[in-house]
Amino acid sequence: MVLIQWIQKSSLKITAAFILTSCGLVMPAAAQTLNAPSWLLWFGNGTNSYSCASGTCNLGEEMWFVNFNVSAGATLSNISGNGPLIVRATGTCTIAGKITGSPDGGAFGISGNGDFGGGGGGGGGGTGAGTWGKTTQVNLGVPIVNGGAGGGAGGGAGGTALSTTVGQYRMFLSGSGSWPGGGAQGGVGGSAGGAGGNGGSPVILVCATIDFTGTIDVRGGVGANAPANNTGAGGGGGGGYVVLAAETFTSTAGTILTTGGAGGTCSSHTGCGAGGQGGNGWSYIFTIP
Repeated sequence: MVLIQWIQKSSLKITAAFILTSCGLVMPAAAQTLNAPSWLLWFGNGTNSYSCASGTCNLGEEMWFVNFNVSAGATLSNISGNGPLIVRATGTCTIAGKITGSPDGGAFGISGNGDFGGGGGGGGGGTGAGTWGKTTQVNLGVPIVNGGAGGGAGGGAGGTALSTTVGQYRMFLSGSGSWPGGGAQGGVGGSAGGAGGNGGSPVILVCATIDFTGTIDVRGGVGANAPANNTGAGGGGGGGYVVLAAETFTSTAGTILTTGGAGGTCSSHTGCGAGGQGGNGWSYIFTIP
């Protein structure tokens, strides 16, 4: 079943173990308390279970299950273009394999502004400056995380985008919420240069029990290299984000990757500026009391 908007009820306090992944890996976390909206506390009303047992499976948007499983050696790819993968389960979510929302991991990712993790700036090339990486936003015209500046004509390098801060994503977790947007797209290289990488898409699991020993990859996409002399390389896409919420965690030993995508390179081309790095996303793991 697909939910097209967040469930909005009264907010409840939860105790949370938070992780900000500046290096793209899960780190030990400290106990936190925040006012969480009911969409982070509700397991759905699924009647069927889902299993990705081998190979590559595709899933997207919001789905409700009893149990959810991604086996070791299997990869589940988020196919909702410009959207998140949200799983709610009344039973156990087991992630022994890989879930990817990364453009470099087989997912489409985010080709727009997203809501966290700015896009890297495109490099300048020839007579054209690179374009700025996209700045993330929820409300039109209200920036959240700035994208990197475009490089100047003649070979200026694209700027590095900003990364998500703790205060920014805690507002998202404590509010009624907008539909999750992910990382922003990187800027295009100057003079019809390399394309910007797409942002990583969000992956959110709200389950009665979570057993996480695999990998969740929401890294931003790498910017495209300059295609010729006097063209710029594309900026990297911003990293997406991961939220894991459960009453019980059997394991949280898995790996979460949220880094922004690298900017494209000039290779051996002249009159070219390299693309800027995309901003990092974030991850958050908490226990629902």
